[in-house]
Amino acid sequence: MVIEQILMNRSRGKRHNLVVVAEGVGGTVKFAKKVQDITGIQTRATVLGHLQRGGTPSAVDCMHASMMGYLAAMQIIEGGKNKIIAYNRGRYEAIDVNEALNMTKKIDDDYYNVLKLLSI
Repeated sequence: MVIEQILMNRSRGKRHNLVVVAEGVGGTVKFAKKVQDITGIQTRATVLGHLQRGGTPSAVDCMHASMMGYLAAMQIIEGGKNKIIAYNRGRYEAIDVNEALNMTKKIDDDYYNVLKLLSI
């Protein structure tokens, strides 16, 4: 399906594609090579985690990390269990892990359709 979409994009004049592979899937480099072998289009695999670990945190990153660490420690001290610390709408909050796992974020249909049309 991914290769078909890449080839369709190419036939529509698109010169670039971005394919995002879930972290747990593994084999990203092999997948990129397979896409290149089948399509003849040059590919490049980048593991974002490697880039993320290599960057210098900004002041905001440090503040978020400090606040989340503090609130996580406070949850433990106060006997909280099965909680995650989230930053949502400008506020930090402790959320039940099962509730967090079941949360979904609705994407506007028109926005999605435009992105799909543009192959973004």
